[in-house]
Amino acid sequence: MGKQTAIHEQVLNTQSTDELMDLYEDWAARYDQDVNDTWGYSGPERTLFWLRHYLEPEGARVLDAGCGTGLVAVALSEGGFRCIDGIDYSTAMLAEAAKKNVYQQLQQMNMNAALPIAAGAYDGVTCVGTFTSAHVEPEALHELVRVTRLGGIVCSTVREEYWQDTHFPEVLNQIVESGRAALKQLCEEPYVHSEESTCKMVALEVTQAA
Repeated sequence: MGKQTAIHEQVLNTQSTDELMDLYEDWAARYDQDVNDTWGYSGPERTLFWLRHYLEPEGARVLDAGCGTGLVAVALSEGGFRCIDGIDYSTAMLAEAAKKNVYQQLQQMNMNAALPIAAGAYDGVTCVGTFTSAHVEPEALHELVRVTRLGGIVCSTVREEYWQDTHFPEVLNQIVESGRAALKQLCEEPYVHSEESTCKMVALEVTQAA
């Protein structure tokens, strides 16, 4: 494991949602500088690569789930996606995301609960940097699939330690084996270069309408 900043270590080891939100409140203003300039974070650009591989950008409506400060939406916008909504639990991070001017809507939502979003509302869903320690439970993947239309794509990063330490693989298998979605891609991608970490990249195509 390479270099890891103190705030990131705290985020990965937090014990409660309230504690996590307090950390993001303090971190939000310098988050982009830390992850882009200090760490070398490739999650957004690799997610854009795979989403474009399976989904035509023109006219596509995309949900950026766990959007943070909006780094993924910036990458998506640069890659031709224009209709992007974002959700996150941290109001401080949402405030930073709003400054990017790349979202049509931004809303605070708890991804560990049922999302107040209609089934099949989106052509694509991205979830980057959210399936990681102390953040969102693996079961959230069910909701991401539910809000994606038939034939739409869910594209998510899963931090390697999270993949190993949680039941995310079992949840993924449940969704695929139930016929709700087909696994289009499961590969290892570089994640945070400064700490030499990797993530799993998961791309699902919805095959059964919710």
